Amino acid sequence: MRNVFLFAAALFLLLAFSNPVNAQGVNPRIGIGVNSMLSTSDGLGIGFRGRASAPVNADVSIALDAGFTGFILGGRDDASYIFDPQASAIVNLPRTSTELSYLMFGLGAYVPMGETTSRSGPTIHFGYGRVRVLQETSLFYEFNPALIIAQDRVHLALPVRIGIIF
Repeated sequence: MRNVFLFAAALFLLLAFSNPVNAQGVNPRIGIGVNSMLSTSDGLGIGFRGRASAPVNADVSIALDAGFTGFILGGRDDASYIFDPQASAIVNLPRTSTELSYLMFGLGAYVPMGETTSRSGPTIHFGYGRVRVLQETSLFYEFNPALIIAQDRVHLALPVRIGIIF
């Protein structure tokens, strides 16, 4: 799993700072947001997420992002926390004047933190999102389901996210 993330990070850096992207005058983008996640392994949780993306061309971007979600609705004693990094390809759909829809897919991980009975494993995700242009930033909202491939079975994570892109 570590090698997959190292490869994804190297690919991201290579594409983010390659000459075609710089020649087009398109800079990498940073986004932050909040999420709620329904997980068959842990229940309902809330958390936050950060993402860095870079365009490959006008239609495709690559992104690395990571989130931290706390499943705290049962109180502190029963709480569990997960870290879920992802490497994604983002495909832009035809845009309107103020909105852009996109599909995203890729690989990631579902990593429980601390003492917990949560299942861990690599993830495969495929989602849909929209970006709405504001003045100097953009608002995004997305749904990005992931299959968690645990050692003994497969779980499902259903995150809904909203945030700002700088």
